[in-house]
Amino acid sequence: MALYRRLSPIGVGGIDSDADSDNQNSHQQVPKTTRRLLTSAELPPWYGHDSFIHTGYRPIIGSVKLCFESLGYVHNETANIYTHLVPAVIAIVSNYGLYVYFSSHYLNASWRDQLVFHIYLSTCILCFGISSMYHMLLCHSEAYASLWARFDYATIVVQILGSFISGIYIGFYCEPHLQKLYWAMIGSLGLLTGIVVVNSRFQSYKWRTLRVCTFVATGLSAFAPIIHAATIFPYPQLDKQAGLRYYYLEGVAMLTGVFFYVTHFPEFRKPEKYDIWGASHQIFHSFVVLGAVIHFYGICNAFDWNYNNPRCV
Repeated sequence: MALYRRLSPIGVGGIDSDADSDNQNSHQQVPKTTRRLLTSAELPPWYGHDSFIHTGYRPIIGSVKLCFESLGYVHNETANIYTHLVPAVIAIVSNYGLYVYFSSHYLNASWRDQLVFHIYLSTCILCFGISSMYHMLLCHSEAYASLWARFDYATIVVQILGSFISGIYIGFYCEPHLQKLYWAMIGSLGLLTGIVVVNSRFQSYKWRTLRVCTFVATGLSAFAPIIHAATIFPYPQLDKQAGLRYYYLEGVAMLTGVFFYVTHFPEFRKPEKYDIWGASHQIFHSFVVLGAVIHFYGICNAFDWNYNNPRCV
């Protein structure tokens, strides 16, 4: 994921003089067939995003084919790519497995019941797949890095929407009017967030606070349906029908990942030791995936309870 670049625009604070421009051009003049890895000092400002990662950078190669070939050797984006590429592939397979499972275990389930799970898995495929593509194509050029970063931003918003759609559907399984109310709420917030993080007007540093606030507001809006549900249903029932305990675990996973991202731990303690493996962004990716798995497991358990304890009139 391009979380750092979500909050700090790619390419901002770049070239201010002819000398700097010449220096950037010199960065681009790397033979396209080389697998030689570079240090951060050999690259333009837009490329590096972690001041504690000093080595293992691919040259700027300007070739999609060569970017794909970088899947076959180790560099400092390898773990960032595969920690989301592998889950994306698993989510694709899981979409089919889900269809088979529903067909054999929930014979009376409606098409809406199954669709909401497929929607969530599909948003995971998009988010993780685009994230891995972004990290893979980062070495192509500044233009590609900026473009795919925006794709990354957009699919993060899409996955947030997928989480809300599935969670609200299961939590308010017999309250369609509340489903529509909170879907409209998260849809509006998602649209606002998407505009802010994708629109070029909001990519400069002066809009950084706004970008941060839109992501935070979208995430915190999850408390609205939870608090509302807590006023309607007894807590023990709500825990089962909505999978509430899994939301807590999901939150812990996400916050743990954000901790590693914000602190740059462990690489800030020992720069260069974690340039290839074990860097904070890789750990952050892993916790994001863990959060997605917990969410899916939670809504599966909650749906099973709702299916076997019918309460809809």
